[in-house]
Amino acid sequence: MPGTRRSTGCLLCVQRRVKCDEKLPGCTRCETYGRKCPGYDRGFKFVTAKPYRTPRRPKPRNSLPENATTSLTCMRSTELNVMQSLDVLIDDLMSPFPASATYSMAQWFSFLPVAYGRNKTLDATVRCFVAHHLGGLGKNVQAVRYARFAYGEALGRLQMSLNNPTESVATEVLCAVLLQCFYELFTNTDDSVSWMKHAKGLGQLIKHRGSARHHDEFDCSLLKASRGLIIMHSVFSGEECFLASEDWHSAMRQQFNTCRPPEIYDQVEELFVSFTAIPRLIHQMFELKQADMTSPATQDKVSSTVAETLVMHASLTAWYDRFIQVVLPPSEVPSSTGDALFPTVFSFSSIDAASIFCGYYSFMVVVHEVLHTCGCPGNQLAHVVYFRDQICKSVEYTSRGLLGPSRLGFPLRVAYEVADPVTRSWIEGWLLTLSKRYAAVLPKNFQ
Repeated sequence: MPGTRRSTGCLLCVQRRVKCDEKLPGCTRCETYGRKCPGYDRGFKFVTAKPYRTPRRPKPRNSLPENATTSLTCMRSTELNVMQSLDVLIDDLMSPFPASATYSMAQWFSFLPVAYGRNKTLDATVRCFVAHHLGGLGKNVQAVRYARFAYGEALGRLQMSLNNPTESVATEVLCAVLLQCFYELFTNTDDSVSWMKHAKGLGQLIKHRGSARHHDEFDCSLLKASRGLIIMHSVFSGEECFLASEDWHSAMRQQFNTCRPPEIYDQVEELFVSFTAIPRLIHQMFELKQADMTSPATQDKVSSTVAETLVMHASLTAWYDRFIQVVLPPSEVPSSTGDALFPTVFSFSSIDAASIFCGYYSFMVVVHEVLHTCGCPGNQLAHVVYFRDQICKSVEYTSRGLLGPSRLGFPLRVAYEVADPVTRSWIEGWLLTLSKRYAAVLPKNFQ
């Protein structure tokens, strides 16, 4: 019974079967993904008899093109050990925050192990996303190539699913559409608007399904995970946001996770519901910027916009005063990177709190920018700068983990639009760093 030394990498890298640089005191890969490196001292593993072998599986039909490599065929035949890989993916998406985080964008991913195997479109999409993730972890070109192939298969299957009246409204198909949108956000470095096409399709599918189909936990989690993409698409496309109606508000207010007290949950959902008004507000602002301010019709529009925006401002201010009674506001701490522009940054009580406060800061930037555009009395620009800087001071904490960039996509876009040259350069530096994990925030997509 000989003692056999395994890989000298840290335990997490060994578990994930990725290369570890063995840096001390902790490896770079664990540091990148916000995990505490477990170190390298694992002792010896004793093995008796022969190692376990996974039984061979029949080669699936319609596997790979004739010119595909043998290694890719083998990867397909074992289905990438999908269930095991899903566990790794979900763990990495949740990190470095607890899985109980109510508003973590990763929550809906926890349904994938149960949903996998129910629908061929979703299965192909899951294989694609898992392969991309593992390929990125291990710098595995083979896995990344397979991910692209699986993505093509997933797109083809999705088209067939959408052409089927019954299957098109299935929960698994909606999940596949959302996952494909995330795949574009994570991977597409060439087409800055590819995610917009998927977000548009995602919104159209959810609208077609209707609010009544989002009243169980899985469907509701998909709706909540999709609303940020739907709102951003509405902002950039100029289209009305259909989520800004009471039936959809009612669907989004549902609470299935009881980890949060109802009073906190209700206040958080109140803020999220108010976000559905952002597209209309921004559209009105840009219309006024291009309008003839001396026109009586424009003056009437300005008056109505100011009145509506002031009501929103009062509502947001009252919401904030109530919210900080139940959730601690951020504390100020020295920047861990020694940042020259923002040497003092925010530390939050949780990633939930960070996401919610960043959403509030973003909304207040929009509100004060609209009031400034309309010539409303008061130093509106000073308020714009104040809330912009609150977003910037939140980046260091909120950007951690694989989903950090997606949490910051909209706040950083808002801050970028109102930034002075120095702050804009600072944001571009962060975007360059974050885009290594999340292609949608490449600086060129903001310019």
